[in-house]
Amino acid sequence: MHDSEGECNASSLLQIVHEISPNTIYFEATEAKYPQMLKAVDHFNPPEIQVLRKIEKESTIKVKPVDLDNDPFDGRLEAMLELFPKHVPDYKYASLIQRNESIRLGFRFLNSSDNDKINRDKAAMERIFIDKVQDDFLMKTYSDWLEWNDQRENYWISKIHEHCSNKIGTTVLLVGSAHRIRLKEKIVKMKSQYQSTADWEFNYFE
Repeated sequence: MHDSEGECNASSLLQIVHEISPNTIYFEATEAKYPQMLKAVDHFNPPEIQVLRKIEKESTIKVKPVDLDNDPFDGRLEAMLELFPKHVPDYKYASLIQRNESIRLGFRFLNSSDNDKINRDKAAMERIFIDKVQDDFLMKTYSDWLEWNDQRENYWISKIHEHCSNKIGTTVLLVGSAHRIRLKEKIVKMKSQYQSTADWEFNYFE
């Protein structure tokens, strides 16, 4: 989720959705949490949720929450993620660049090769930091996090392929931009496995 700042706002995202004109939006949330997100108007308003609230009320586009239940982390993931910018100056700087470019260019930047490169660099810095610290608990959390993301991304892909096998039309997968790199790599490897007619487009803005 991203805060609504500059060009990274609900109005811009809604315009993009209308341009793509999907039949369905798959959104990074569990079926249990999605209704809670929609109702939390007073304290939870990232642009993605603002757009989905509007679509649910005014559009024929179907919104399907698609994520795995039973988040296994109980707060330890958040604690780990706070360590990277705190102890790795280049990581903090990379995150600042991402925020500033998101404000300046909006979702065009978040879905760009430039942002992909920053996310690759940040992932490398995460691995280096974890290896350097050599803390068993932290290493376990990091390993669990990678495995959890792997399972989630595979699940999203399977749902999109299932969607396309039913010839329902265009769909949008609305997830965090950090997943783009791994999703693209997985699609290449899994095309033969699924034998799907899905035509993935990761370069919509280019």
